[in-house]
Amino acid sequence: MKVTKISKERLGAYVAFPRTQCKGLTEPLDVRQDEFKIVEVNDVPGMGTAKLIEAVDTPRRVYQLFLPDNEAQFDDYLSKLLGMHESPTYIDGDTSFIIIFQGNHDSVEINQLNYKEVVAAIRKDRERAAWWWYLYGKK
Repeated sequence: MKVTKISKERLGAYVAFPRTQCKGLTEPLDVRQDEFKIVEVNDVPGMGTAKLIEAVDTPRRVYQLFLPDNEAQFDDYLSKLLGMHESPTYIDGDTSFIIIFQGNHDSVEINQLNYKEVVAAIRKDRERAAWWWYLYGKK
């Protein structure tokens, strides 16, 4: 077996061994089927088909859902997203999808006093969107 050293220049923004740096969700959340909906499907160059999932409740956060064809492509997508400083979410043991936050339909005020709460709310809602897709959207 030939071992090849990968330089940082060759690797670029690509993150090696992405699942060691970004663990999947393991604690199931109780999510209602009517909490989210699929609003759009797009073809993203270099990333394949992506769907947009929107929360029904205000501020109607939107998440992009990537659907890799296989486990190798899942790791490739996860590496690229981590290299772009995104915060991808997926369910541990399921390499069929990755979710990232895209934005809100409704305005949310973010300032130095509340930014931690806003980030925590986005993270919590993103985890709920991942469980929603896992439970209801994939079917």
